[in-house]
Amino acid sequence: MRTYAQENPVDPADAPTWVGQVDNPYLHGPYTPVVSEVTAVDLDVVAGAIPTDLCGAYFRNGPNPVFAPRGLYHWFDGDGMVSGVYFRDGRASFIRKWIQTRALREEIARGRVELSGIMGPFDLSRIVGHETTAANPDYCKDTANTTLNVHNGKIIALWYNAGRPYRLDPLTLETEREENYAGALTTTLNAHPKVDQRTGELIGYDYGDFQPYLTYYVIAADGTVKHKTRVDLPGPRLPHDTTITPNYTILHDHPVYHDPAAMRRTGHRFVAFHREVPSRYGVIPRYGTQEQIKWFEFEPGYVLHMVNAWEDGDWITMDGCFQPDPTIRRDPAEGPLASMLAYLRYKGHLRRWRMNVRTGEKHEQQLDDLNVEFCLPDADLYGVCTRYSYHQLIPTDFQTLRFEGLVKYDHAKQTREVYNYGTGWYASEAPFAKSTKGGDEDSGYVISLLTHSADYRSEVWVFDAKAITAGPIARVRLPTRATPGFHAMWAPGRDLWPDAA
Repeated sequence: MRTYAQENPVDPADAPTWVGQVDNPYLHGPYTPVVSEVTAVDLDVVAGAIPTDLCGAYFRNGPNPVFAPRGLYHWFDGDGMVSGVYFRDGRASFIRKWIQTRALREEIARGRVELSGIMGPFDLSRIVGHETTAANPDYCKDTANTTLNVHNGKIIALWYNAGRPYRLDPLTLETEREENYAGALTTTLNAHPKVDQRTGELIGYDYGDFQPYLTYYVIAADGTVKHKTRVDLPGPRLPHDTTITPNYTILHDHPVYHDPAAMRRTGHRFVAFHREVPSRYGVIPRYGTQEQIKWFEFEPGYVLHMVNAWEDGDWITMDGCFQPDPTIRRDPAEGPLASMLAYLRYKGHLRRWRMNVRTGEKHEQQLDDLNVEFCLPDADLYGVCTRYSYHQLIPTDFQTLRFEGLVKYDHAKQTREVYNYGTGWYASEAPFAKSTKGGDEDSGYVISLLTHSADYRSEVWVFDAKAITAGPIARVRLPTRATPGFHAMWAPGRDLWPDAA
């Protein structure tokens, strides 16, 4: 098994003093936390040229712990830090800031971490009588470090399980507040709500460690909670993504979940794959209730992220990255971190599900065998048929989760193109950025943030979406090291600057 590179030390001025005390691969090498917020303009272009029809911002969220962790550190526990690279008129600028979550503000005031991360142990006595939310910050640290959406003119940051939405200014990345939509959001929100660009609505749900149901929301473009309903489940579940079409939302119920009774006894969440239980997808009208849901059963497994879904008459087609065997196989030699390291060794592939909302017919089909995840179409087209998507190629023989290549899928032809980033590069999720000149679906660019493991230089690479195998057409050097992160998004210039095209 290959391990992360540590040949050269990280600049001590750019790393916390405590990091050497913690023996965890997600706190060393390229993953070493940084200690500064940064603003820089007129970034150096070290190769190629930034296209003049690239106008907008690449935003990426990720973990960057401020204080030494309490107990075992999971990669998902680091404090949320957003990196923004702004492109306009062939130039680029950069901002990096922490998300000022409630948990981080309290830690700064105390000078230490008090809440456990997702590996526990949890002090469940804090929630006796109101066991309501999976990401309840009373017993598990909510870092808002996972996803980003632009909604109602603001960035909304969310956490891996389900957490409080945090509202950020898209031009400064300053945290403005916890967003509860005038008090109408009475729970947390899942990591991957979707924004329908046609209506401006944000569609998502809450779920819990102890509650056998979801709370489903539709939030209007102006931030008003437009629809809210309860959806009962067989027990507490751990869904992650949301899939939408113009008329429906598809809710995910996979057989990967924990035993709430064991969690109450031990203070730990033991997640297991229940291979005797089918995967289920519930199709609900966008403003529907649970009485209107149609559930479809498929092969057991798990999906972190779907590519997209669309309607064709009575049929809904949904493509995503399916894990047929998400069993957590621990290596005892890895000690107390074995479960985390095993969970993050992803093995999955592109798959298609089809569901007929009138007849109940269903089909599923494996589309490829390449080990891929972190899949994005043109986000402006969520809910309608998309031809292309952009994925990260994940090695299966590496100690930590790493992206080693960019994969473009043509879903109509069922073909793929692959570009390998090269030895030592740690890449990020790569969203599509539409050219301001318009054009067909892949007229534009694909952008990723990368850090090299040998000298820890960080760059943003811009690919021509029509020719990713040719390599980046521009490489922009960041003024500081960037640690590997989770999800990224593209915000078009029209959403940032009033005078942008």
